[in-house]
Amino acid sequence: MGGAELIDKARDDLRLALDMLEKGDIRDAAEKAWRSIENIRKALLVAVKIPYDIAKTVGSGVPLFSKILKALGRRNLLRMYFYFESRLHSLGFCEMITPDDELEEIIRDEVPAWIEEMTKIIGSLVHVDLSHVAEIIRKMNRIKAEILRKSSEYIALSNKLNEKIAAMISSK
Repeated sequence: MGGAELIDKARDDLRLALDMLEKGDIRDAAEKAWRSIENIRKALLVAVKIPYDIAKTVGSGVPLFSKILKALGRRNLLRMYFYFESRLHSLGFCEMITPDDELEEIIRDEVPAWIEEMTKIIGSLVHVDLSHVAEIIRKMNRIKAEILRKSSEYIALSNKLNEKIAAMISSK
């Protein structure tokens, strides 16, 4: 999936979110607004030639997205991304905690402004090619999986040691 296609999907999702607001369906509007934000996140990564299979993931895509925005000196947009993740997605749609009036304001005012600013940034990055970092990311993921596997082995051995000690002490 290409960057322009993802931007179009983001804009379509935002229009859907605004339509849902008009119909009073605030929770689904929050979900559609979050989907538009996620499509923009993916669009930025695809624009700098990150393969879509990496861009679409949370585990690799979000940290890479964060690093790029930090490198651009746009921590404000990164903070907004995580604010949207919390207020719209987690607390708005999933947990239904964010008040309706706040959700409506975020969807009507803040999300469109963020998407337009991100779209400008994406346009300015067309000359950037980070495709070579894909292999680094894949290697990091393999190492992370190995660390998790070794951590599980370590915990199992530690538990076995504790059991042996406890058994020996209780038998005396």
